Parts: sequence; structure tokens; C-alpha cells
Amino acid sequence: MSPSAVQITLVRHGQTQENLMHILQGQMPGRLTEEGISQARQLGATLPSGYYDCILCSDLQRALDTAFILNEKLQIDLIPMPILRERDFGIYTGQPYGIKLSPDEPTLESIDSMKKRAMQFFHDVQIHYPGKKVLVVSHGLFLRGLQSVYWHKDIKEIFPMRNAETRTIVLEDTL
Repeated sequence: MSPSAVQITLVRHGQTQENLMHILQGQMPGRLTEEGISQARQLGATLPSGYYDCILCSDLQRALDTAFILNEKLQIDLIPMPILRERDFGIYTGQPYGIKLSPDEPTLESIDSMKKRAMQFFHDVQIHYPGKKVLVVSHGLFLRGLQSVYWHKDIKEIFPMRNAETRTIVLEDTL
């Protein structure tokens, strides 16, 4: 790992009531269930104190709540970032999983647009956090978008993360 590389541990937020209802949350705030709170606490207990430099997280409530729980132990800077929000499902927000999404719907954020946000996030992290270890708390589909960009794969090739699951990637000087 080069001295300017950034180690990023990706974290999906804990389970939400909306997850249990099988609806597209998109940019809704989301409400952690008791299980989601427990998942975040269990994950937090496994994270090493003094290892991470900061937490970057989506500014949506479900991610913030998860990050705050993780930070009870870590006690590091926690920085909400709108760029880490889940895909904006527009008019489909709150609809059941499996609903047919029209790619022509103007309120629906395209996968390409979401992946551009992911690329911008990586660019910003490389500029502002060189040589750091960063915990990133975000959302299922957006985390797949980040990994899709990182691994240069189609988003469908990235296996979904479970609630409170982590995956680690290292950003070298260039992607």
C-alpha cells in the first residue's frame, strides 16, 4: 500500500423497518429496527479503537444512526456527506421491491449517474484523506455502485451487502 493510499471499510447501515416492508427506500430517512440497532452495536464491538481516522457517512437518518452507534466506541470525526446517499428512486420511492422502473422516468436517478457520484466520492477521498483509514457508512445499492466503479464491473456483478456487513477496499493513487 502506497503512503497516499486510502483504506476504505464500506459499511451498510443496519436493518430498517422499510427493509422489512420490502420497499424501495431511496432517499427516505429510514428507521432502524431493534435488530438494526443490534447489528450496528455488534459491528461496533468488532471495530478496533484507534484504527480508523474518521467516519464518512450518508446524511440519511438510517446511515447516520448506524454511524453514531459505531462511533460510540470509536470516538472519531463523523462527517455526513450527501454524496453517499442511496440511489434516488424518484416517484418509485416507497414502492415495493420488484416494481418495474422505467429508465425514462425523469425523477429516477440512473445507475450511470449514481456511479458518477461514486467516482466523484473516490476522487474527493483521494484528495482529502490520503494515507488514512476511513469507515464509510452508506446504503446497499450505492455501496454496490462504489464497488462496481472500484472493480470495473457491472453493478449486477457485485454481490449485495447484508445489513451491517463490511467490505474493505484500498484506493491507490489512481483507480
